[in-house]
Amino acid sequence: MEGSNDLEKVETVNNKDLVDDTYILPEHKKELVKVIRSIYEQMYPWSDDTLTKCLILNHYREVVSKMDKEAYLKEIECNNIEDLI
Repeated sequence: MEGSNDLEKVETVNNKDLVDDTYILPEHKKELVKVIRSIYEQMYPWSDDTLTKCLILNHYREVVSKMDKEAYLKEIECNNIEDLI
């Protein structure tokens, strides 16, 4: 659990770099991090945990900052309606 504390410290220190991801479903956040992690584990198998976490966090922020919030929310709403039918 020490690793998760490190990430919280990074986010607190670099508050200006935080992006609004509150609109993203938790399961989508987890899946995004999982995909990004696999990319960096394949690209840099020699990297230590700290470097990998920094790369993942930076990549996550980049992706979220470039997401179209309205399109994402609309897609979720359409999917939820289709699930009900």
